[in-house]
Amino acid sequence: MTTATKALIDTGAPRTIFPRGTGDLLGIGFPDYPSQAETKIGLLGHRWNAVTTTVTLALHPHNEPTWEAEVDFVVEEGLPFALLGYEGFFNQWAVGVDGYHGYFTVEPVEEFDARQPPTVREQLRGGWPELGA
Repeated sequence: MTTATKALIDTGAPRTIFPRGTGDLLGIGFPDYPSQAETKIGLLGHRWNAVTTTVTLALHPHNEPTWEAEVDFVVEEGLPFALLGYEGFFNQWAVGVDGYHGYFTVEPVEEFDARQPPTVREQLRGGWPELGA
């Protein structure tokens, strides 16, 4: 099953979260009672119960490449949009924000890295050798 939903890129969100309606369209299994959900999320001044599952994601309008991500689907209705957070989105892409001009870019990490001078790449990755050179 494929569906599309509007999402907010949220640099402060630790995880990627989708509304109940998106989960229903994808056939995600929800518990009979919200309190039975194992995941609890504090968001927008509300405590949300959620179900966590792995789904395939894509960015519209390109839809390629796709990637697998663990996503939280809230059990209750009322979340007005999806949030693309660190786990499931930022850890898959290089995201740049140009607040002055009012836009952002999303690109594969390899393309971003290829444009960086070697010394910048070495400095950025120097503290995290497990990321490679």
